[in-house]
Amino acid sequence: MAHRFKVGQLVEYKPIGARVSLFKIVRHLSEEFPATDWKYRIKSDQESFERTALECTLSPSIVLETSYEEVKPLRRVGRHH
Repeated sequence: MAHRFKVGQLVEYKPIGARVSLFKIVRHLSEEFPATDWKYRIKSDQESFERTALECTLSPSIVLETSYEEVKPLRRVGRHH
């Protein structure tokens, strides 16, 4: 079984507590267990970090990049300065 998405491909992903956003596949992650879904590293141009996502949570992007709203940063709970 092969990865459904290619490195560099734009995909839609919905972060917890946010709207669906546009992300780029950064790399494929190795399969840990034969029965699990493929994992990917994905990155949004609006965030400074990469995320790990399962293939079942991603879908191919068919909408223009300009149609997506900005991704809001995660709110860290219990963090004091």
